Formats: sequence, structure tokens, C-alpha cells
Amino acid sequence: MSYPEIEYKNKRQSHWDKVALEMESWPGWGQYYHQRIEEVYQHLVTPGLQVLEIGCGRGDLLAALEPSEGTGVDFSNEMIRRAQSRHPQLTFIQADIHELELDQTFDVIILSDLVNDLWDVEQAFRKVAQLCDRHTRIIINCYSRLWELPLAGTKALGLARPTLYQNWLTVEDLSNLL
Repeated sequence: MSYPEIEYKNKRQSHWDKVALEMESWPGWGQYYHQRIEEVYQHLVTPGLQVLEIGCGRGDLLAALEPSEGTGVDFSNEMIRRAQSRHPQLTFIQADIHELELDQTFDVIILSDLVNDLWDVEQAFRKVAQLCDRHTRIIINCYSRLWELPLAGTKALGLARPTLYQNWLTVEDLSNLL
């Protein structure tokens, strides 16, 4: 692993640990966005499936899907600690997707608001492929570039949490990488 990659990952881990701590005192305006994401995913994922969410945060989306076996992965220690406390019926693993080693496949794999924050999207997709069988559905959602200006405005007004620099991948970029 190169020094820039280590620095990139450490900065993000520290950022998400801080966000986890802040969410306890003020969930922020993002709670409405996350509620909407849960509604959309509930239409896409039938309850009772084996679901893996990579970048699971506090595990709320995973829990909302009512999996028979739910596994959440996040590289933030604080997020995983909170997820385990909030959703003890689910399994949570502190790990980086770039180095993830699981010995099973899943019915559904979710990458919600994750790919734009990855160091190496292609490497992460290779890891995801190892967790799939021919019936696995991979569901990805991420910010559109169209949101860049409105998000900058809400952050400037103090209405949204600051975020770190992200890659802005198009649908075509993701299709090519997949």
C-alpha cells in the first residue's frame, strides 16, 4: 500500500469516526435523505434474503431490509460500534473493502453512497465479485454530479456535515468498471 493510499484511508476513517460521534447529538438534515434511501431499497430487496452492505455506517439501511442474514462492513470503528449496539441481530465487521475477505456469497450486495469515496473502485468491485454467485444482485447508489453545487451551498450554510473530496463517477464510468 502506498503512502498516499494510506493517508487517504486514514483521513476517511478519522472523518467517519467523527461523523459517528456527531450523529449521536444531531442526526442532521441527512436523516430525510437516508429515510428516502431506505424506502427505495425496501422496494428493491425482498425481506428474508442474505444481504451484505459495504459501507454500512450505523447499519440502519441494512436493518430496514429485514434480511434473514445481514452483514454490514464499514472501516470506521465508531460506525461499527454504533451499528452493533443499534442492531444486535445483525453481523457487523470492521474492514476496508479493498482488503475484505469473506468466505460466502450473498443474495444482495449493497454499496450505498460508497463508490465515490473509494480509493480504488476497480479493486473494490473485484472484491465484491468474489462475494457473488450467478444470482447475486448488486445495488449501487451514489451522488450525481448535479448535486455538487446544492451540497456545497448547504454545507456553506452549516445545514449539512462537511464531507471529504469525492470521486464523481458517471453511470457510464460505473458500467465500464463493472
